[in-house]
Amino acid sequence: MLPENAVITLDDVKKEILEFCLEPRGRFEILEHIQVEITPENYTRYIKQLLDQRYIVSDILVIRSANKQKFVISQKGLNYLKAIA
Repeated sequence: MLPENAVITLDDVKKEILEFCLEPRGRFEILEHIQVEITPENYTRYIKQLLDQRYIVSDILVIRSANKQKFVISQKGLNYLKAIA
């Protein structure tokens, strides 16, 4: 997607993540899809921000750090995709 040392902002990948999460996806799948290293920092930078902004929702609401947790686009995320299309 970008050169190895390039900084990727959330806005650069938000649309890509939202489209990818039309079906439930795990954190590792999402980070691999946007071609960033699988680290807690990247989880926080990309996935957790979208969770906090309610663009995606989790199937496990009690434990946010569960390894088997899946994420899917929310109604707010769908509205965002429609607005930028």
